[in-house]
Amino acid sequence: MFFLILTSIRLQTNNKVLISRIEIEGNTKTKDFIIHREIRHPINGLIDSAKINQDINRLENLGLFSGVSWNIISLEDSTIILKYIVKESIQKTPPTVFPTYNENKGWSLNALWLLNNFRGRNQLLTISGSIGGEDTYGISFNDPWIFNNHISFYLNISRNLFKHRFLNHDVDLNRLKIGFGKWFGDNIKTAIAIALESKEFSNQKEPILFKYIDIHSIIKYDSRDIYWNPGKGILFNHSIQYIEGYKVDNLIWDQSYSFYFSLNRSKKKTIIALNGSLKQKLGDRNEFWQNYIGSSNTIRGWPIPDYKTYENEPYRFGHEYLHASIEYRYEIIPKYITTYGIESGLVIVLFTDIGYMLNNWPERLIMNGTGIGVRIPFPLVGVLRLDFGIGAIKNKWNSGSFHFGTGQKF
Repeated sequence: MFFLILTSIRLQTNNKVLISRIEIEGNTKTKDFIIHREIRHPINGLIDSAKINQDINRLENLGLFSGVSWNIISLEDSTIILKYIVKESIQKTPPTVFPTYNENKGWSLNALWLLNNFRGRNQLLTISGSIGGEDTYGISFNDPWIFNNHISFYLNISRNLFKHRFLNHDVDLNRLKIGFGKWFGDNIKTAIAIALESKEFSNQKEPILFKYIDIHSIIKYDSRDIYWNPGKGILFNHSIQYIEGYKVDNLIWDQSYSFYFSLNRSKKKTIIALNGSLKQKLGDRNEFWQNYIGSSNTIRGWPIPDYKTYENEPYRFGHEYLHASIEYRYEIIPKYITTYGIESGLVIVLFTDIGYMLNNWPERLIMNGTGIGVRIPFPLVGVLRLDFGIGAIKNKWNSGSFHFGTGQKF
């Protein structure tokens, strides 16, 4: 019906239907200017559905709305109003207590007060604390457009106490972090953050303390259409992290390259997604700064390591690694708004991961994992992720492992 109306309007005016103004509907909390700054469709021009779809993608990528749609209203002067209709998602949580799971630290009981879209300006204010797998308290604030034109600001003050995943140590991490970001156009995104941190490792012996400055810079090229489940585009991410201080001096370079290809044009998207990631490091290589592979964000299908794994599977640990993934993503239920006003949907994912620690290359101890997973869009976190995979090395398969997380793997 909508397309018949639009066609009729064009025929009546010799295909010169101009947009006289743009209106917003449905934003009860979000300020109008937050929405208008994402809208690029020109006024006093012909309606362009491609530009409208790009506007809708930008609005959905804000993470503030369960859904975005549009329509037109014809006026007596033969012009039209272009109207964007938004459905605001959950904007805040009351002070509440609930269980959470972190793959590195286990289950915790969290107390959280989260204000998304704080003051209606797309700011995020979080006051949190937890006990259990990790004992934490802290406050963080983020404004993605504090000085206009995509200049962002981030602040975090926190303390985090937890048991190290594979070393027999308790860790006490204190942090004060300030960061700024800047977009150049729509695709080039940069950020730099400076943190003052102290990290203490303790066990029955004398504690080991590190105090340092952490300078972290990031540059991305991002042409994805939709962040939570991209149907096309690329994402190149380079980050350089310099850590210098008492007993530590490290330079870490992380690279990630992701590609997304749509296999159809139907409402239910079918996507092939590819990723390759590399971590390289100069500096200290003691055990306290090691990484591991075999997790929800590296190679799935491997149990999360503990101190026994550290002794029995040394090929999973080191300071530098390379891994790659391919995913086949099929939308069983496209994203929709429930009767409760929150987004939902269902994506099935088939995946294969492969990689190794660079220090293990002479032995060719290449790990891989393959399996199936689901993705469910969800307010505040973007998407819930659950994967089950089976890992293998030297043609020997393990019993498999579940992985839970938020956001896509890449």
